[in-house]
Amino acid sequence: MIIIKLISVNIPESYLKVLEILVMDGKFPNRSEAIRVGIRDLIKTEFLIEDTIRNGVESVIEVESEKILEVSP
Repeated sequence: MIIIKLISVNIPESYLKVLEILVMDGKFPNRSEAIRVGIRDLIKTEFLIEDTIRNGVESVIEVESEKILEVSP
């Protein structure tokens, strides 16, 4: 079961207007759901970027370590 917590967020009026348009157009059932989807997508994107960077750095470290071992007597 997902537990939903209530938070307060201050956003520019222009953001609120766009959220209301998205709801009126039927893209989302309400503003809360639109905000949840936006936060979910941000979290997914940021974690993917972090994983990609982390994996990329680890790959570079492995390659460099192998080069050092090949050169060492």
